[in-house]
Amino acid sequence: MNKPKTLKQASDEEYFTVEEAAEELGVKSNAIRNYLYLGKFTTHKFKSLTLLDAREVQGWKTRQRG
Repeated sequence: MNKPKTLKQASDEEYFTVEEAAEELGVKSNAIRNYLYLGKFTTHKFKSLTLLDAREVQGWKTRQRG
């Protein structure tokens, strides 16, 4: 079993905040929050910080443009 990464071990390229994901996808942060509510993205929570997997966001971006 893989040991989970701590927040300090995670690189900036691995995760997006809600605001960064919104900018990457060209939508408002409220749209990302709605997607999260609908279960469209996997989230990683650290207290009040919500992070999205960058690969998942990039995959979503690719599918939406395709």
